[in-house]
Amino acid sequence: MSDRIGELAKICARTMSQLDVVSNNLANLAMPGFKVEHIYQGEGTQPPDGKGSVEGNALLFVDYSPGVMQKTDNALDVAIQGDGFLVVESKAGLAYTRKGDFTINKNNQLVTQSGDSVLGEGGPITINGRNVSIDGGGMIAVDGAEVGKLQMVSFDKQQNLIRRGDGLFTDPGSAGKKKTAMPAFIPRHLELANVNAIKEMADMINIQRSFESYQKVMLTIQDMDKLSTSRVGRLA
Repeated sequence: MSDRIGELAKICARTMSQLDVVSNNLANLAMPGFKVEHIYQGEGTQPPDGKGSVEGNALLFVDYSPGVMQKTDNALDVAIQGDGFLVVESKAGLAYTRKGDFTINKNNQLVTQSGDSVLGEGGPITINGRNVSIDGGGMIAVDGAEVGKLQMVSFDKQQNLIRRGDGLFTDPGSAGKKKTAMPAFIPRHLELANVNAIKEMADMINIQRSFESYQKVMLTIQDMDKLSTSRVGRLA
């Protein structure tokens, strides 16, 4: 019986991993550019669209499909049309994001909401002026003068990217980074998270029910084990 309890304990651990993933997806529902993550449930070692990352016995993979575009009319907001990532300089080095809700810091540099520098093709972008515009090719103009062009890259193996906090990804060196020849942006828009809230809520309910069922089975087996041990003791 101890073997059965051990197997059920492993199943419970995997179930909790699933719950953590779903909870994280829902927690980031309002984050622009967030990409939903799933645990691959199929046979074999790889999900249908890439390698993914291994956490314990679970194979995680990120769904990079685009989210809905929402108009904001904020001159510093920009959404990526199609594949690709914007490049930022984080405290840990270069990182990549589709979270385009930018702002300006005290040094008049274009930064993310977390303060990471948004990189143009020539490095950090300085905004000295009042009227800012970003065109469909990523060129930034301030008071009619061009000050930089957003740097955009894509990856041959997106599933090799490592997810960091606040909508950032890093490349461990195996994602196949390449410069996007003709970047396409949608100014004054943000890409919403590609999370299907109804599906994630339904998954959460089902996972919680499964976990409770496994726990009840484990308790039943433990009770049967105690009862059988007690009877053997009396017979002896």
